Amino acid sequence: MLPNFPAQVPEGLAPKNRTVEMNDTLYQYLVAHSVRETDLLTRLRKETAQYHMSRMQLSPEVGQFLALLVKLMSPKKLLEIGVFTGYSTLSIAQAMNKDAKLIALEKKQMWLDIANRYIDEAGLCDQVQTICGKALESLQPFVEFESESFDFIFIDADKANLIEYYHQCKQLLRKGGCMAIDNTLWWGNVANTSFTDKDTNIVRQLNTLVHQDDTVDVSLLSIGDGLTLVRKK
Repeated sequence: MLPNFPAQVPEGLAPKNRTVEMNDTLYQYLVAHSVRETDLLTRLRKETAQYHMSRMQLSPEVGQFLALLVKLMSPKKLLEIGVFTGYSTLSIAQAMNKDAKLIALEKKQMWLDIANRYIDEAGLCDQVQTICGKALESLQPFVEFESESFDFIFIDADKANLIEYYHQCKQLLRKGGCMAIDNTLWWGNVANTSFTDKDTNIVRQLNTLVHQDDTVDVSLLSIGDGLTLVRKK
């Protein structure tokens, strides 16, 4: 069984070398000395910034981190839940080997149209299959017929179904496979008890669920809006 750590670390037991606080100046330094954004990704990010929902777009350092994971793992069968305009999709797909395939699920066609345009421009249409529809419905055939066959899964979708996405994706993930879940610090709201809205509570529930799930290895990283990495044992 996993240890049941308290919600608050007792005074005097907090790690000394804790994660550094990310202010604007340090963030600009991080981006300037880490991110190597392709021209295509830059153009996609700038186009997406014109829309009122642009805050949903993945940050460039997280996109690059996902790409590095893909390059390290060399997965052949990948799944993404939540495409938006395709920044994460493109980041992942550009890092894949030529024999890899990515299935990307998105519920809104208007966002998928933008993503598909950039996927086509990148010459990745043969490797990326996009599916428009509600994710839980789109997932059903895969859960039924392709259990434990995916090497890498990225979840960045609506929070209302987050718990179910985790359960279904864990079924789809092979042993030793990796799942990445975005927004697990949820603008920092998960640690602020004054936030009691539905989405914040669901993210808290997911974090507790994953932390207590002894069938996986887990690490919650303070990159972007929080990124949880899960390895299926």
